[in-house]
Amino acid sequence: MPWLRSLSEGDLRAMTSGRAGETRLGEVLRTCDGRGRLPPGTRIAVLGVPEDVGVRANLGRPGTRRMWREALRALAHMQANATIDASRIAVMGAVDVRDIQCRGKAADRALAAARGEASAGGRRAARAAESAAASLAQLRELCAEVDGRVESVIGEVRDAGAVPIVVGGGHNNALGIISGCAKSAGRAMGCVNVDLHGDLRAMEGRHSGNPFTYALHGGLLERYAVIGLQECTANGAVLDALRDPRMRALTLDAIVRGETDLAGSIDAAVTHVGGGPATIELDIDCVSGAPASATAASGLSPRELRMCAARLARELDVHAAHIAEGAPALGTWPEGMLAKLVAELICDIAKGVCARHA
Repeated sequence: MPWLRSLSEGDLRAMTSGRAGETRLGEVLRTCDGRGRLPPGTRIAVLGVPEDVGVRANLGRPGTRRMWREALRALAHMQANATIDASRIAVMGAVDVRDIQCRGKAADRALAAARGEASAGGRRAARAAESAAASLAQLRELCAEVDGRVESVIGEVRDAGAVPIVVGGGHNNALGIISGCAKSAGRAMGCVNVDLHGDLRAMEGRHSGNPFTYALHGGLLERYAVIGLQECTANGAVLDALRDPRMRALTLDAIVRGETDLAGSIDAAVTHVGGGPATIELDIDCVSGAPASATAASGLSPRELRMCAARLARELDVHAAHIAEGAPALGTWPEGMLAKLVAELICDIAKGVCARHA
């Protein structure tokens, strides 16, 4: 596959520490062949998008590029036992965005310098503001390049009959995932997004805050539900978007007020999206205090996010799942804890999808 940096079984075994009498997933999971083709019988394809260009383009805190490698190592050390059918899971590798990531870092440095100069005032402030706007526009163009590569890889995975579980990266990658799935299926997708934010900001150039706006306006998104939206984070554009009857918000605030509970919110989201093809989006920033590009003061617990993942994987016709916005270097969680959570979410989704298609 073009744009895929495939991972070999040797690479996977090398990052796995074995133990006598046990078998770890990293010792048995299969990988793609030299041409990027999935092994026969693959139902779940795990891959990463190690970038934070979309987060930078949204003026957020970078760091999501590190999530894939750390999550993969944690997944490799999970037990391969009777509770998970490892023979149906393959690890593909990562979407190759290294060149875009390098250009994004340079544009972000230029943006930071120009914004600092503009804020200082003086005769050069106006020119610095123009330079900042140009650097931000460049970041958003680079984010659109990432979209195209993600779409290409996801489309090929879906054409091969597998369900991709994608570890980001920023939430911008939801657009490429939805687009790849929709083009493979020949129809628009439904989507359930577990997120403190709706990521329905205005179409102002691509970034991590507006993938669903672009998907909706591009005819790629048929119905959308967001679980856990925090009402105080939704700007006017998000609230306007949620007035569309194709959209449904199940807010965290409604749970806090006792108007519903998480199980009821999941029920409502599944009903809203209906029985058609759908994608699952899990944004790590919905978890209280989790290391993410935007950290939540109050949100779901890790166990509640796992509950969402497990139920949605079983109850929806899942064409792809995406775990986004984890940033291991940000926040105060113990080292490796976030990676373990992401690995658990991968297993929850894989088990749910495989159970539905048993």
